[in-house]
Amino acid sequence: MAVVTYDDRSLMIDASRVWLTSGSLHYFRVPAALWRDRLLKAKRCGLNCISTFIPWNFHQPSESQWDLTGDHDVVSFVKLAGEMGLYVILKPGPFIGADWDFGGLPPWLTTKTGIGYRNSNAAYTHYFDRYFRQVLPRLADLQVTHNGTIILIQNENEYVMTTMPDRRNYLEFVSQLFRRSGFDIPIISSNMLTEPEVGDSIETVGVSHLPVRELSRLRRRQERKPMVACSFGPQGADCWGKPAARAGAEDIARRLLEIIGCGAQYDYHMWHGGTNFGFNAGRLSRDDSSFITTSCSRGSVLDEGGCLTRRYYLTKLVNMFSTCMGPQLASCRMQEVWAGFGDAPAVLTTKGYMGSWIVVTNNGNPAVQKARVWSTDSPELEVPLDPLGAVAIPVNVELTQDIVLNYANVMPLGFWAKKLLVFHGPAGWAARICINGNLIQRPVPRNDDLATVEHEGMLIILMNSDLAMRVWDTPEGLVVGPKYAGQGLEEIEPAKGSTNYVQISFEGKISRPKCAAGHSAKAAAAPRLTAWKHLAQCAEPADEKLEWQQIAGPRDVDHLGAYQGYVWYQVQITQPKAAAKTIFMPECGDRATIFLNGKRIATWGVGDGAARKPISVQLRKGVNVLTMLVDNLGRFCDGPNLGELKGIYGHVYSAKPMPRLKFKLTMEKDFARKIVPRSQGHVLGELDRLAVWSAKATLTLTKVAPVHVSITAPHTMALLCNDRPVLFAPITEAGKSWAQLTLGSELRAGKNELQFVLWGDVKADSLKDVVMHLLAENLTESARWSWRQWALPRPSSLVKANHAPCWFTSSFRLTENRQPLFLELTSGKGQVFVNGHNCGRFWSVGPQTRYYLPSCWLKSDNEIVLFEESGKQPQGGKLLFAPVTPTE
Repeated sequence: MAVVTYDDRSLMIDASRVWLTSGSLHYFRVPAALWRDRLLKAKRCGLNCISTFIPWNFHQPSESQWDLTGDHDVVSFVKLAGEMGLYVILKPGPFIGADWDFGGLPPWLTTKTGIGYRNSNAAYTHYFDRYFRQVLPRLADLQVTHNGTIILIQNENEYVMTTMPDRRNYLEFVSQLFRRSGFDIPIISSNMLTEPEVGDSIETVGVSHLPVRELSRLRRRQERKPMVACSFGPQGADCWGKPAARAGAEDIARRLLEIIGCGAQYDYHMWHGGTNFGFNAGRLSRDDSSFITTSCSRGSVLDEGGCLTRRYYLTKLVNMFSTCMGPQLASCRMQEVWAGFGDAPAVLTTKGYMGSWIVVTNNGNPAVQKARVWSTDSPELEVPLDPLGAVAIPVNVELTQDIVLNYANVMPLGFWAKKLLVFHGPAGWAARICINGNLIQRPVPRNDDLATVEHEGMLIILMNSDLAMRVWDTPEGLVVGPKYAGQGLEEIEPAKGSTNYVQISFEGKISRPKCAAGHSAKAAAAPRLTAWKHLAQCAEPADEKLEWQQIAGPRDVDHLGAYQGYVWYQVQITQPKAAAKTIFMPECGDRATIFLNGKRIATWGVGDGAARKPISVQLRKGVNVLTMLVDNLGRFCDGPNLGELKGIYGHVYSAKPMPRLKFKLTMEKDFARKIVPRSQGHVLGELDRLAVWSAKATLTLTKVAPVHVSITAPHTMALLCNDRPVLFAPITEAGKSWAQLTLGSELRAGKNELQFVLWGDVKADSLKDVVMHLLAENLTESARWSWRQWALPRPSSLVKANHAPCWFTSSFRLTENRQPLFLELTSGKGQVFVNGHNCGRFWSVGPQTRYYLPSCWLKSDNEIVLFEESGKQPQGGKLLFAPVTPTE
């Protein structure tokens, strides 16, 4: 069996160096029928490795159910990657984050008494041990050390709880379970360089905008292990109702080259984002309403439908260089600046026994398009920084035992079969390439022309960077010029306006064949939808004959076994006489459409058309039926509040707003450590460096009643009620902290002292967004509670209700299925189904308006079904072949 080891430069398989050029490709976000297409496009993009998380909840949706078949067959996915010649970095968690619901943890965990998450909690470790026992042994035989393809396995993900007393125990227990399951490859961790380190692992670092800074920290911390940027995440997730996140293609490619300039390998996250089908999208903790969209783009190189973006072509230049020059890069180590530079903002250098590399970068300044660079071993060179904003320059790089690439002022694309050496640069640039002391000078060709030189038994090929983006490494040799080269020569897609391409065998023979027939230059028209037809209306608000399951009181969805999506609640409230009340639901997550006696009255919660404010109602004498459709929009996949409850898990109140309190602001010398929970102890060091303030106010109650508090502040904050800590909310990446809580047992009749503790540059208006409501009357304390599962429509759903949610249907015929098909919707909120498959949530608040319909789910005659929460007829809606990410 092979052995995987490492030193301070790279991994090694049986002493042969391995340099990883990786991108994330999540099998759980792509139907299995499309895995081969996506993996091949990864290979063609120059990657030699892919990474994937394993979401526990994807394989164990309920405690008694396991699914490792079909779209859930992770073993087949890994085997297929191996067939494509790709290494795999496996990330099984147990917590993965990854913009996925609950960070991959199964929601039924919340029903376990005494459960805690991401620590050595006995219940938690018991259940994730069972998960590992079920999944990991199936994959252990697919390691590189067993002639397989898995080369690294990651422990947890972005674990930053540095002061958890059992942090080390928990993480080392995860590693022990890997070893027990048969994994003998290196373990990596990606915990943002927090302490203490995980034993028996390689620490990696996640980088985004400042890779050089983070990798320099990693090098200082970890001298004797290889440098890996795992993961490189240039763009954040898109969330409903928030502006779309965007990162420029040039910036992304430049940063990848900067990572290489630091002597590091990378894993691009997310290389192909895929889709959060069904109800699998997660929630971010940066504010109270950051629910992730159905499309999981995150700056993807390969877009959701599998189309090649500009990011694909630009990053391909870096990927091919990284993979093809991997042996030379793997011999190098990050250096202090030893090369001089003239007008370039930054120079990064790596040096090793096979030569050196100089990476010159403009640091994102597009005005800097060229630079002068020199070293002790090369002459002064003028180098172009287009099109990446950076360039990698070789210095005495050993290509073979007999051939040394002394220097070049254009960037290598790659070196194949010890025969083909390819360079690229801007058209017209005066290229200078020195090999074994012999200088070759040529202008970089324009258009799709090549300049070739036979030298030292090699074929040296020079082309412009635009053409270099269209070089495809195939088993038959290099294919130059087409838009894409698939599995065989019959799958070559010509570039616009061209029918020919260049084929260069690995022996150096050049031919110019024609593309196979079948690729039409004219784009096919997208099919048309038939008019939307009303399919059914939800009968729950009005049909008295429906069967409901009675429950003892309010229950969260996990205790009901309705772990994702929608659930119906019904509460029968008996009133001795008619009365005006308000409805206030402090313990409802995330969004509820409310019907009273069959009539729609309001939407409670977050998002467009909803609010967390008292809803005025008129209750009649006798029984009043309150029916609520609750939408679980996704669980936290990051932050300190994992495992939040969903559905209606507390009573319904009649509430009234309370006057705003006047807080007295005082600077303090220190703060009581007890107000910071154990799980958040890692922030204490930062808090100690900040000014601390106290803001006190008196809350007077004539009698004891619960008080709901909603607060957003631009600071880390804590709240004490009558000296009892009730809240700690750290500031998020959005620059604010937030919380919703109900004060109950802490309160007393008469005067109550509320004290906020705030850190940082506190202003007089820092607490302007404190909103309180007195929960004056519990309307449902003696009410009859029941619930129903949300389900696809049935023919019996014919009872009419006022503005009840409805189902609508449309159909279309598909004659050509070669391009990704999307459904564009610009109004409403609900769920999209195509031919019975749940494509995910749609919502007119954006930024997403196009919803992917995977080709493997389509046929000649297709049906789209929409669940529309408002019950309104869908307005518009059309199909389109979309070659770009849905939010672009």
